[in-house]
Amino acid sequence: MKTGIIGAMHEEILLLKKDIKDLKSEQFGSREFYSGTIHDKEVVMCLSGWGKVAAATTATTLINHYKVDQLVFIGLAGSIQAHLNIGDIVIANQLIQHDVDLTRLDGFPNVQSPFWKEFSFKVMSDSEKKASEAVDKFLLNLKKGDYPSISSTYNPTVYVGAIGTGDQFIASKDGKMKISERFPQILCTEMEGAAIAQVGADYNIPCTVIRVISDKADEEAHDSFTNFLFENISQISVELAKLVLN
Repeated sequence: MKTGIIGAMHEEILLLKKDIKDLKSEQFGSREFYSGTIHDKEVVMCLSGWGKVAAATTATTLINHYKVDQLVFIGLAGSIQAHLNIGDIVIANQLIQHDVDLTRLDGFPNVQSPFWKEFSFKVMSDSEKKASEAVDKFLLNLKKGDYPSISSTYNPTVYVGAIGTGDQFIASKDGKMKISERFPQILCTEMEGAAIAQVGADYNIPCTVIRVISDKADEEAHDSFTNFLFENISQISVELAKLVLN
């Protein structure tokens, strides 16, 4: 099985390069794709950039050119629900594009979407199970002290649920409330996951998304996001990606 690994930012994914054996790089458009093996498993890794379009074009290249069998995205997210704290881990069982709104077309029965009517995508059960097993192993290794580069005080709670995607960095209580009112099942919000899930659904390719909470998606989000980004995410995402592969 060949795995396509995607991250939106350098800090989220590119540290994984050091673990790829027989590393090769190839340029497509503005993006560099890195291929090789980790734990004898074929991987292709790419930095997508922010937003749904960037994520979708990256996923499409991984599927059409590199013929990957599954897509994995690991990165940061802002919490929508109050009980999610900074550092907690969310495993997606559903990915929802919260900024798509077609309700005004409901009164026109002859207007039909040619492909997707509901921009909500379930994660395949095998992918969800694999992600849960990887996170459980990560927590076990964390308690054993196997990750000296990750703070010894890091003790995340793990949640499985819906992740929301939109082309906005949510940084206000009002923004959180609007998402939560429309989609009360959404645990956290980011800018890429559901776009990758839609591409995966188009091609019947399984998609795994794991997000680490970096901020509360409120007025303090920018500072919290920046602090978590530079202090923690690189090592966490790398270890999770390796465990998903293994």
